[in-house]
Amino acid sequence: MERNDISLRAGWIGVFANAFLAALKIFVGWFFNSAAVLADGIDTATDIFTSLITLISSRISSRPPDETHPYGHEKIEAIAAKIVSFVIFYAGASLMVSSLRKIYLGQYTVIIGVLPIVVSLISIAAKTWLFIYKYRVGKKIKSSVFIADALNMRNDILISSTVFVSIILSKYGLLWVDGVVALMISAMVIKTAFEIFRETSYELMDGMANLDIYNQIFKAIETVRGAFNPHKVRVRQAGYKYFVDMDIEVDGKISVQEGHEIATRVKHAIIKQNDRIADVMVHVEPIGNVEKEAYGLSQNQIKGGIDSDNQR
Repeated sequence: MERNDISLRAGWIGVFANAFLAALKIFVGWFFNSAAVLADGIDTATDIFTSLITLISSRISSRPPDETHPYGHEKIEAIAAKIVSFVIFYAGASLMVSSLRKIYLGQYTVIIGVLPIVVSLISIAAKTWLFIYKYRVGKKIKSSVFIADALNMRNDILISSTVFVSIILSKYGLLWVDGVVALMISAMVIKTAFEIFRETSYELMDGMANLDIYNQIFKAIETVRGAFNPHKVRVRQAGYKYFVDMDIEVDGKISVQEGHEIATRVKHAIIKQNDRIADVMVHVEPIGNVEKEAYGLSQNQIKGGIDSDNQR
C-alpha cells in the first residue's frame, strides 16, 4: 500500500473513532450527571479536529511538486504537527486550570451508576489502540503529524484514566485525589505539546536535530572514485524527504564531462545510501580550491564537533 493510501486510511479511522467516543462520552456524561466524563467527551471532540488535520495535511503533502512549490508539499505535515501541538497545549492548560480550581474550591462530585465507569474503560482501551496504531503509521511513513497525533492520543489515555480513577475513588470518599492526579497529568500534557512544537521547528527552519544523515552522506561519497573533500554539505527536511546540497573537489585537469559523471555517481551513491533522500545537488570544484563560501558541514566537523567558522 502506498504512503498516501496508508495516511488517508489512518486519518479517516481517527476521525470516525474519535467521533464515536466523543458522542458516547458526552451522552453518558450528560445523562448520568458526570462532569468528568462530559469534559473528557468534549476533549475527545477536539481530537476529531486533530484527526482532520492529519487527513487534510496528508492529502496536501501527496501533491507533486509544482511551479510555486518546486520542493513538493511535504512540509505541510510539520505545519500540521505544530497546529496539533497548540491543540494539545490548550487541552493541557484547560485541564490544569480546572484541576487547580477543584483543589482550591473543593469542588468534588459523587458520580452515581456504573455506566460512566464502563465508558471510561472503553475510552482507555480505544485510545490505547489509536495511540499504537497512529504511532506505528507515523513511524512507517515518517510523518511528524501522525506521530504528534499519536502522542495526543497517549495524553487522552492519561486523561481518561484520571476520569476512571476519580469515578472509582468518589465511591470511597477520596474525592481530593482526582484534582491532584489531574494536575500532574496536565503538566505531562503541556510538556508533550512543547516537545512536538520544538521538534517540528527544526524542520520548518531547515535544521537537523539528528546529524546521522551527514555520516551516511560522507560514507556514500567514500565509495565514489575521483570525488574528494566533500564540504559545504547542507541537508533540509521536507516531510519524510531529504534534500542535499554539497560541494566536492575533483582533479582540475579532467574534462567537464568527466567531472559531471563523478558528480552524478556521487548523487546516486547518496540516494542509494538513504532512500528518503529525494534529490542531491552537487557542485564541483578543482582540488585545492580556496574561496569564501556559505555555511555548510564537512566530514571533520561531524567527527570533531560543529564549529562556528566554516571558511576554507
